[in-house]
Order: sequence, then structure tokens, then C-alpha cells
Amino acid sequence: MSDAKTINLTIGERIAALKIFDSFHGSLDTLAVLLEDVKQFTITVEEWEQAEKVVTKNPDATESWTWNDEKVLKDIVLQGATVKFLSDEIKKKSDAGEITLKDIALSTLNKKIA
Repeated sequence: MSDAKTINLTIGERIAALKIFDSFHGSLDTLAVLLEDVKQFTITVEEWEQAEKVVTKNPDATESWTWNDEKVLKDIVLQGATVKFLSDEIKKKSDAGEITLKDIALSTLNKKIA
């Protein structure tokens, strides 16, 4: 696993990465690698408590979540195929003009995996 990369991610960056993983379309070989790595992105109840997550119910029956992203950092070891997939997908979103101010975690994630 010489192409592995260790990165330190916030909860927001982990959520942003999980959304990207949801868009995966590709080979079974890459899927197998992603499935191994994606397990590390899970956010535990304890991490949410430490980050002081607050859930606000909106009038339209949706929820808004806020938390202190600086309180919880997690080292994650990613294989090369996962780094490439995340990097390529962030670039595609950027090139397509699909990144908004809500996607600030994508920017910091992208810097960390570069």
C-alpha cells in the first residue's frame, strides 16, 4: 500500500467526501477499494457530541445541522485509487461550475488530498 495517503479530516470534509462516494460509477476493482476506505469516514455518536451538533427543525419539515467542525479531526488512510477518485470528482464538479459557498468543505478536502 505504498500509494496510501494519510489525511486529517473534519466532520464537514468527511460528509463532503461521503456525498462524492455516493456518485461513484466505475469498475468493480475501484469499488472494492472505495468500500474499504469509506468505512473510515463514518461519524460516531461520540464525535457528534464532541462537535456539539445542533439539529434545527425547519418549517418545511426539513432539518438543518450545525456543529463545531474544529473540535473533531480524524486521521484517515486512503489508498491511491480513493485519492484519485475524490480528486477527479471534485475537479469535475469545479469544472462544471457546480461548487457553491455551501461546498467549502470540498475546497479544504481537495487541498488535503492534493
